[in-house]
Amino acid sequence: MIEETTQNTKKESFIPPRLLDKTDPVFGQIMEMSELALAIFDQDLNLECYNENAAKFFELNLKDFNENYTLDIIAEKIVTNKKSRNIDLETMKQFISHSFGKINNGSVNETKMTMPSGRQLLIKRRRAGNQNIITAQDITQAQIHKNTLSIALESGRAGYFNYICETSEFQINSKYLKNKLTENQMNLAKTKGVFAITHPSDKEAAIDTWENGLKTGKAYETVSRIMTGRGENLWMRWHCRPQHAENGKLVSFNCFFEDISNELETREALRQSKELAEKSLKVKNDFLSRLAHEIRTPMNGVIGIADALIHHHADASITPKLELIQSSADKILRIVDETLDHTKLHADKLTLDSKLASPVQSVEDVINLWEHKALQNNIKLSFSIDPSVPEEITFDKYRYEQCINNLISNAIKFTPNGAIKVMLTTAKKEQGPKRLLFAVQDNGIGMTADQQKNIFEAYTQGDKSIAGRFGGTGLGMSITKEIIELMGGTVSVRSELGKGSVFMLSLPYKINAEFATKENSEQLVDQILENAKPKPTKYSNLRILVADDNSTNHMVVMSLIESLVAEVHLASDGQQAIDILKTTDIDIVLMDIHMPVMDGIEATLSIRSSEEAWSDVLIIALTADPQYQQKRLCKNIGMDDALAKPVKLSDILAAFDNVLKIDRAIETAA
Repeated sequence: MIEETTQNTKKESFIPPRLLDKTDPVFGQIMEMSELALAIFDQDLNLECYNENAAKFFELNLKDFNENYTLDIIAEKIVTNKKSRNIDLETMKQFISHSFGKINNGSVNETKMTMPSGRQLLIKRRRAGNQNIITAQDITQAQIHKNTLSIALESGRAGYFNYICETSEFQINSKYLKNKLTENQMNLAKTKGVFAITHPSDKEAAIDTWENGLKTGKAYETVSRIMTGRGENLWMRWHCRPQHAENGKLVSFNCFFEDISNELETREALRQSKELAEKSLKVKNDFLSRLAHEIRTPMNGVIGIADALIHHHADASITPKLELIQSSADKILRIVDETLDHTKLHADKLTLDSKLASPVQSVEDVINLWEHKALQNNIKLSFSIDPSVPEEITFDKYRYEQCINNLISNAIKFTPNGAIKVMLTTAKKEQGPKRLLFAVQDNGIGMTADQQKNIFEAYTQGDKSIAGRFGGTGLGMSITKEIIELMGGTVSVRSELGKGSVFMLSLPYKINAEFATKENSEQLVDQILENAKPKPTKYSNLRILVADDNSTNHMVVMSLIESLVAEVHLASDGQQAIDILKTTDIDIVLMDIHMPVMDGIEATLSIRSSEEAWSDVLIIALTADPQYQQKRLCKNIGMDDALAKPVKLSDILAAFDNVLKIDRAIETAA
């Protein structure tokens, strides 16, 4: 042991130690190739020579080395310098007195030491003849990296192993795995590889993958389970990368592994949650669809009978009340339809039914619907159509009208005693398709910048007072945005609080070569309003069969068309409808979809597959399901057209015109 009072006695013939530099013929090349601290002592441990790194690493100055020529003195100087709190004095004394004293010629002894500054050194002593060579290597960064890697591996539930091909040796480093395995399992993994602890069900595939990697020398990733001493089965992901020598020979495989059991459990939990959410969404969607169907059936009675009374029993005193009934019922249906559309949009179940149609007619039809409401609210409603607008384009007429209906409805709601301008025009940029532009400008209450940002969000209105003052679900603008984007277009808004708003729809289109004139059946409705008993028309000789299991729907259709056609026959299910066709000449069948005994789809298929003369009778679906999939199905199975309940007289006559291909204008008797 080093005594506490070391004899600081110099040799009688003191030869100062020599400072080595890179020009030294013996050690210069070593110092140039490395950053080692180097000190050489004779057999009595007196300092013979050293380099600058020796002073730098041990945090001494050159004077300390020049004046203190024995290892004991320099070691104690290192320990006591700067009142170090980081160096273990006993360890240092033991290293110097015991280890160095016992070292044999050719042997190497080493220890680690932390300097006051935090620098970590790896100190080695080599005995070479009569000389003792002391080297110190700065391993601070290496230790930091090692510690960081250790923390990362442990916190990441991971580790790594190296497989040395020449010796077939596995070198495993994983504190996480060590804590999970028994000592015996860990030893097995080190000697026989991780396959010794691989789950039996995964072992064969894991070994095949491993051997293929060794054979091909290619990187691979795989997943398998391992068994722990605690009865756990852990799912591990293995990332294996080969290391090749310069000649291309495979020398080792480095494999990083991580425990992904929690990840897989989370993924499974998410999958189950998704399934549950999808199941719940389906239940909700089914409920909303049934709700829409159930509401439309009684609403058909309300709206249909009111329409029949207006058309066939005109009375100035009750007509406004009947119109109020219709308007209120329409609002109920609109709320239901908006909710259903929003649900279908978010479930990606709303589809488009694009056909050749007139955009001008669409705009005019929607404006006609709102002219009376605008008049009631003292609003001046005007519109203009640019000559550049094509007569026909291919688009989903119904959905486009739904969008422009929402914009005009919104403008009327927020522009009391004001003015609304509707414009339809086209635009064409240098690149890109032509676009149909529809704009609604009002001078109503307007919006702030923040309100404009949220206007297209679902269930959102300008502020909390909007719903109370103006009503609505807050879905109209959201649905408009999603539908027009589904059609490939966009919607935008510019607004200023207190000055009004401008909403614009932009829809890309292509010009169609053919154009078929679209007539309007409203002229007949106007004629009916003027005359309680209309003059004979092309509808007068029609024989109509109404197949519906609901007596209210029978009454509605009878009330609307009984005075306009020759005959109306009633059936409560599909089978009764077929029985009537067998004995009675029928021109058009109004066929409900959902009926007992035989529904409308089964009845239609039976009629179309029959070899009887009535197999080609005209069939118009009359359904409370407004979904396009349902209407498309009706067409696909052989029906000629489809109407969504509730129906009005103009709807029925328009459908008659479509299937009969007759002029909708009134043809008076000669």
